[in-house]
Amino acid sequence: MILTLFLFFQFSFSPVVTDATEISRACMPPHHHSYEFCNTSLSLDERIHDLIQRLTLNEKPYLLVARESPKGNISRLGIPEYDWGGNCMHGVQSMCLSKDRCPTSFPNPNTLGSTFNATLWHRMGQVIGLELRALWLQNVGEYHPSSGLPHIGLDCWSPNVQIQRDPRWGRNLESPSEDPLVCGEYGKQHTRGLQHFSSSKYLQAVATLKHFAVNSLEGPWFANGTYGGPITRHTVNALVSLFDLRSSYLKPFEVTVKDGAGGIMCSYNRINGVPSCANEMLLKQILREDWNFDGYVSSDSGALKDIQFGHNYTDNWNSTIQATLQAGCDVESNDWDRKGPWRTGGMYIDHIPQAVRAGLLDEALVNEALYHALRIRFRLGLFDNNPVDNNDPLWNVPPSVIESPSHVELAIEATAQGFVLLKNEAKLLPLDEYYNISQKDKRIIRLQKQRKSFKAKNFTVAMIGPHIYSRRVMLGNYLGEICYNDTTNACVTNFVEGMEQHTSTKGNVEIVHTMGCSVDGNSTEDFDRAIYIAQIADVVIYIGGLDLSIEDEGRDRADIKLPTIQRQLLRQLVPSKKLLVVLLHGGMIGLDDSDDDDFSLVTHISTLITVGYPGKHASVALAEALWGTSSRAWGRLAVTWYPTNVVHDELNMLNFEMTRSPGRTYRYFNGDAIFPFGYGLNPLTQFELLNAKVSNTGSVESMTNGHSCNLSVEVKNSGTRKGDDVILVYFSPLDITVPSPSSKLRKQLFSFQRLSDMEAGEVRTITILLQPFELYNSLGQPIIVPGFYQIIISNGNEDITCTIQIHTNDHKSWIEPVKENVGSKTKGAWYDEKSHHFLDKLQI
Repeated sequence: MILTLFLFFQFSFSPVVTDATEISRACMPPHHHSYEFCNTSLSLDERIHDLIQRLTLNEKPYLLVARESPKGNISRLGIPEYDWGGNCMHGVQSMCLSKDRCPTSFPNPNTLGSTFNATLWHRMGQVIGLELRALWLQNVGEYHPSSGLPHIGLDCWSPNVQIQRDPRWGRNLESPSEDPLVCGEYGKQHTRGLQHFSSSKYLQAVATLKHFAVNSLEGPWFANGTYGGPITRHTVNALVSLFDLRSSYLKPFEVTVKDGAGGIMCSYNRINGVPSCANEMLLKQILREDWNFDGYVSSDSGALKDIQFGHNYTDNWNSTIQATLQAGCDVESNDWDRKGPWRTGGMYIDHIPQAVRAGLLDEALVNEALYHALRIRFRLGLFDNNPVDNNDPLWNVPPSVIESPSHVELAIEATAQGFVLLKNEAKLLPLDEYYNISQKDKRIIRLQKQRKSFKAKNFTVAMIGPHIYSRRVMLGNYLGEICYNDTTNACVTNFVEGMEQHTSTKGNVEIVHTMGCSVDGNSTEDFDRAIYIAQIADVVIYIGGLDLSIEDEGRDRADIKLPTIQRQLLRQLVPSKKLLVVLLHGGMIGLDDSDDDDFSLVTHISTLITVGYPGKHASVALAEALWGTSSRAWGRLAVTWYPTNVVHDELNMLNFEMTRSPGRTYRYFNGDAIFPFGYGLNPLTQFELLNAKVSNTGSVESMTNGHSCNLSVEVKNSGTRKGDDVILVYFSPLDITVPSPSSKLRKQLFSFQRLSDMEAGEVRTITILLQPFELYNSLGQPIIVPGFYQIIISNGNEDITCTIQIHTNDHKSWIEPVKENVGSKTKGAWYDEKSHHFLDKLQI
């Protein structure tokens, strides 16, 4: 239904009310016949160069500064303002158009990553791009009311594809995963959906990938890794090997750039001594030469100031501007006061003209930056105006697409798919089944007492926790206006209201509720009330976790434990086996560490759910998921949940090496995770993995380099209800000669797929075309190493394995299945190339 409605919007636009002459673009009358850059019969290069040569030196930097509107216009040439830098992290960050037309708000990326649904990410990108066009056509501004930000532009400073390196990072909520493949696929699909409208010759919008690169520390830290020091994102020097740079930190950017992303945002930090926005190796050699990037590069807001004052890399503004333009930073985003009145200006505007006139800066560098920046605006259609162009569907996007029913339905579906069930030991979920069992038990008890009249007692749900009434915490960060002219978010349904609405038709379900405690306070005043309602209830739903006062942009966590006051309250609640705990957070929460007497919450909580920062529609989606109404709910962990002591004692926040013991992320971590990457349960039904096999696709002589085998596996819904499954496929090097540091790789995800709406008893076959797996040498170069590899197919709680052999010669590399290769369901099985048998553990 969603897809049908969405395709209707894709192809069935009627002209919008906004007159084409009122749209904020160049080449409008009387200028449309005056200049060659308005002539659409010329090539794009010819038009851009014609415009550049018409600009004066003083005018040029005004087209290179983000959010320079309304001054960022060249009136004498008919070029209007343009606002670089609207955010579209999980919805357009703009004002509402009207009461019923606010930007559709999706879950935050850390929740979206857990869906493992590439199709969903693409569809979300389409929704955001389409709504951005509609809002832009209606002259809607960015959502920073106090600063008076202007008409939003069509480039988005998103998605954030940086991997989640450490659970303490304050911006984990903005990234989908710790895994480079997942981050890269998320970036690619988000970008495709955002930028491309199938029936238009223009870009719908432009994605700006961030933060390039190795940006996973906010601060404040000391150099020894303890919290509270002077090192922040504005001063940190990330020391990174070429191996880690290429195989982990840059991989998601590479995938998305090569797929056509139009923009990149360089980050605040240094990499090996050089600030990202002045880093020629990063912005020229890798980005433009190695990856053939043809878009624009923007600095993060205030990053140029950091080059001079945070990193002391330059000692004056002329040398700072020279360094950034020489490196390839095209657009400057200046630092700005979000609480004060909007102001314009920037270092490019203040210093480029005088630096050129003084002979300290080559104007050719300015023109090169202009070419990259203007090319994006031309590709968006902002310099086209003729009758044919005005019929393009992107000039006629109706405002009715904004927060349309189909878009909201997609947002709810995305939210539910991102919930991850970590424990269901008491079989509380789904609640509809638990409710039916409970009601049956009560009837039996009453009948045994031989009562003549029978009326079922209420099924009581106790809701406890600091987030049950919140309308703000679930939303996360980087938001558009959620409720029209209302900063209290009154239009957002809180978790209690969502549960009451969902159960209102059941008749005999009673919801009782009290917070019990705040997120991170010290008052126990409400403990007694919380404990009382927990004792009388049939099921207890605790909703707590973190909020943006604990983790956010500019603020890392020193401690990954659940805040003390919540641990104290949960300790009073866990004796009940009917307790269901729901956690909101960005980075993982440590529940395994005891306070003083070996009492571990993760051991005593029988039902545990992580939801990330689930967005505006969290309460509706959670109620549907808990009661079993939504068959599309439940995802898998896109990060590793480490033991708390490992994070606190063994992972130095200032160390960016992925392989240093105990290793970072599931790819290198050599310990036992509390909950591993990819783990998750589905309470609705059960799935089986069957008949995994690898088969040749042709003779070795006919094989093209890199393609030689098919991997297939059957997935069966062996339960009684419809549901979704997630399939994750890894490779793991066996006893082969692997160059260091790739020798520390434990396994690597190379494919994933979400199987939607599988009926009870249904069997689906997944087929994946295998190609030789890439490892990396110490120089960060991809290499193919011959030998035996184990293939691990997993659905989060069951693994099935098989083995392949990679061959190489001077001309090609290819894969062959191991003879008599059959799927093995032995978890952690390894294949020994000497004995040609599976072993319980790897023998080296």
